[in-house]
Amino acid sequence: MSLLLISLLIIICLLLRFFNFHRTKSIVLCCIILLTALISIGVVPKYLLDKLQQDYVANPPIHWQENNAIILLGAGLEKVGNNIEPPFHSFGRIYETARLYNECVDSAQQCKIIVSGGDTKNLGDTEAAVYKERLVSIGINAVDIITEPNSLNTWQNAQSTSEILSKGDFDYSVLVSSGLHIKRSQLYFEHFGVRATPIRADYMSANISFIPLGYNFALTDFALHEWIGFWRYDIYNMIGANQKRTNAGDA
Repeated sequence: MSLLLISLLIIICLLLRFFNFHRTKSIVLCCIILLTALISIGVVPKYLLDKLQQDYVANPPIHWQENNAIILLGAGLEKVGNNIEPPFHSFGRIYETARLYNECVDSAQQCKIIVSGGDTKNLGDTEAAVYKERLVSIGINAVDIITEPNSLNTWQNAQSTSEILSKGDFDYSVLVSSGLHIKRSQLYFEHFGVRATPIRADYMSANISFIPLGYNFALTDFALHEWIGFWRYDIYNMIGANQKRTNAGDA
C-alpha cells in the first residue's frame, strides 16, 4: 500500500515533467524522497502504530461474572502442504484466549469461547474450525467453544458475534485480538452493541533507525490497513451505508 502510494506519486511526477510543470514536479519529487525516507527509517510506521495501540499498552483488569464469553477473532489461515493452519501471527491470540479461559475457569464461573472467522481465502475450512482444533489440542474443553464460521472481515465478526451474545445471556465478555487490530475491533463491536473488555494478544512496534529497512514498509502497510478501516467506517456512517448503531451493552 505504501509502495503503491509512492508509485502513484512517481507517475504524477513524470506527468508533471511531461507537461512542463517543473516547479510542481520538484515539490512532488521532494515529497517522494521525504516520504520514502521517513517510512524506511521507521518514523511513519512508529507514529501510525503508536496511535493505534497507545490506549492498550496495559491490558485492563478483568472481572469475571457468572456467565462469561471470550471472543477470539480470526487472523487468517495458511495452507501448509495438505494441512490448513493458523498463520504465525495468530498464535498470540490463541494463547491469550486459552490463558483467559483457564483464568475464568479457575474463578469457578461459566466460561465460553466464541471463535469468529470464516473461510476468507477459500481454502476449504474456516478460521473458526481450525482455531477451535488448536484450542482443543492445548486442553480447552470442546463443549465450551462456540464457532462462528461465516464472517469474512472484522465488521462481519462483530455483527455475527453480537447475535450469538444476544442469544447466550452472557453477563460479561472479553474481546481478544492483536494490539494492531484491537482498536478497530472494539469500535465495530460497540457499533453492534457489544461492550467487551479489549485484550491485546501482542504489540507491534517500529524502531527508528538511520539504516533504511524494508520491514518498515510492511509495518506501514499493516497500520494503514487499520486506519483505512476507521476512515471507511466514518464515511459509511456519513452516507448512511452502515447498519444503524446499537446502544452499547444491548447485545
